[in-house]
Amino acid sequence: MDRKNRTPSVAKNQSALKIVWFALLLAMFAYTAVVFLFSSPEAPGVRENVKNAFLLGGAALGIVSLLIYRFSLSDKSLRKKFLATEGQEQEKRLEELSNRLLLPHVVPWGINESVVLLGFVLSFLSKNPMDAIPFSVIGTVLHIYMYPRVEQLVESTKNYV
Repeated sequence: MDRKNRTPSVAKNQSALKIVWFALLLAMFAYTAVVFLFSSPEAPGVRENVKNAFLLGGAALGIVSLLIYRFSLSDKSLRKKFLATEGQEQEKRLEELSNRLLLPHVVPWGINESVVLLGFVLSFLSKNPMDAIPFSVIGTVLHIYMYPRVEQLVESTKNYV
């Protein structure tokens, strides 16, 4: 959707999502930096089974985040969201669709941040900052993959008419 043809609401939602996305990305980097700056290896760490539980939980959260994102923004889901706006004029319809696309973005982002936070907590418990790395990588990669593309999604729904 080119800039001059987009509705103000779609543009506003796109901008808001980009701001939230970027803020969460910065927070993920900050958590990882804090772990490396403030963890102390002198104290005893946690047992291996606790680390494995954290890893399993982080992996499960990552998968849940990806599934929510993929299914809530699938073609079938977009059609359903678009059909729910039926009976409205085109501009109002696109605005409503744009609003309906906020939640499928924000919820997985929160889950991605939770993955990074699991690593943050584990690294403080284990006193080993390297324990945070897999969580930070998974959460950040998922987050980058889920960059907001509301305008493109709204544009693709024009084919549904």
